[in-house]
Amino acid sequence: METSGLVDTLEEAGLAPYQAKAYVGLLELETGSAQEIANASGIPNARVYDVLRDLEEMGYVELYEQDTLRARALDPDIITEDLNRRIKRFEKATDEIQTRWQRPSIDDHTISIIRRFKTILETAKQFISEADTQIHATLTRKQYDKLEWDLAKAYQRGVTVNVTILQSNHGESLKQEHIEGVCTAVRERPHSSPFILIADLEKTAFAPDPISIEEYGVTLENRSFTHVFFWYFLSFMWLPWSELYSEVGEKTPIRYADIREFIIDYEPFLMDGATLKVVVEGLDIQTQEARQLSGTVVDIAYADELSFMSDSNPLKLMGIASISIQTDEGVYTVGGWGAQYEDIEARRITVVESEKES
Repeated sequence: METSGLVDTLEEAGLAPYQAKAYVGLLELETGSAQEIANASGIPNARVYDVLRDLEEMGYVELYEQDTLRARALDPDIITEDLNRRIKRFEKATDEIQTRWQRPSIDDHTISIIRRFKTILETAKQFISEADTQIHATLTRKQYDKLEWDLAKAYQRGVTVNVTILQSNHGESLKQEHIEGVCTAVRERPHSSPFILIADLEKTAFAPDPISIEEYGVTLENRSFTHVFFWYFLSFMWLPWSELYSEVGEKTPIRYADIREFIIDYEPFLMDGATLKVVVEGLDIQTQEARQLSGTVVDIAYADELSFMSDSNPLKLMGIASISIQTDEGVYTVGGWGAQYEDIEARRITVVESEKES
């Protein structure tokens, strides 16, 4: 170890900077006058006497008179014992930190880069099997065939399944026998697009355009990032394209993990005078405790700052969006993820009854 490194280490062990420099300088001299020690260590002459007396009190050096004040280093056992005690304290502190620190779960915040599409597809199947609210997917016909059984199982559990089929130029549309009992709604997009599967607005499996030369994909278990993919799906892969099949407004129950998608689907029914009975599961904003409401939707509200772009553009729902529920206890306002101004932050909205005005 170089001299500067030894000085730094002694400072970290508790010696003052001048004390560390003086002691290391004296080790090199073995014995010397105060002036010699000051010159060897770079300590100001006015400070060297006080520094040497401090080191003597600590048991590191011995002072004696021989024409002038001189010093010599004592047996290093004292300082090495002190250093060893400090080392043991640091080791104990390290062990205690390891004991008290608990590895945070990464299950909800996992991001993985995957090269093989087969692995992406297997992860998508896992996400489907774990879903309990809704699934959104953009699939080629071949990918749909591979996931059809898994999607059907999810549908049977009450999961809302929305799929955009990427239709080739000469391909036949998906037949109803392959849709009913598998999907809640299906749309067709006549262009190639990335593979996307979103589960419960918490998990995403993504792979580039099938014709792309980059053979990689991403899987996410992160709610914030998944919302980005959800808006991409909604804006570019879902709303602009023709509807092939839909149970919305016809069958119940239908579940939603996102209040904005619920509004997009059911605002037209409410505008026509339909009655919607829903069950909302979420958090009480004030108490942060789990809360469940059952009642009738009596109002829909959203900040419409961007509606000038298009009357039907989903961007108008990017701001505040909420619904009001009439329950036996009164009217409650319900917001989406991160709600602050409403009574309830919805984690799940289930449409249990839909009656059109006769």
